[in-house]
Amino acid sequence: MTKPYFQVSVPTTHREQPGRHGLHIFTGPASNSEEAVRCAREACEAALAAGRTATDGAVPSEARWRVRGVCREWAMDWEAATAAFWENEGSLEYPFPVVRTRSEV
Repeated sequence: MTKPYFQVSVPTTHREQPGRHGLHIFTGPASNSEEAVRCAREACEAALAAGRTATDGAVPSEARWRVRGVCREWAMDWEAATAAFWENEGSLEYPFPVVRTRSEV
């Protein structure tokens, strides 16, 4: 069975310039929001450990979570990460899907 795609949004803060904030978006398949956040974090950590800033190969290919543009200069707040169904698969066009609470997923 094919897993639905999720968007995981992770708030970020620049390590050297704490007044700079952002949001890093990860997408990939998962069974639920908790798994989506876990997979996004694992993919991010694997990419950083491999010393890559843009990679598809840092995680097993069957996971299909792709990491793009992560930088060590930005600290990710995984505790504040949210997961939503990715309703625009294959597109980065706005609006992003409505964020659903963990109990709704």
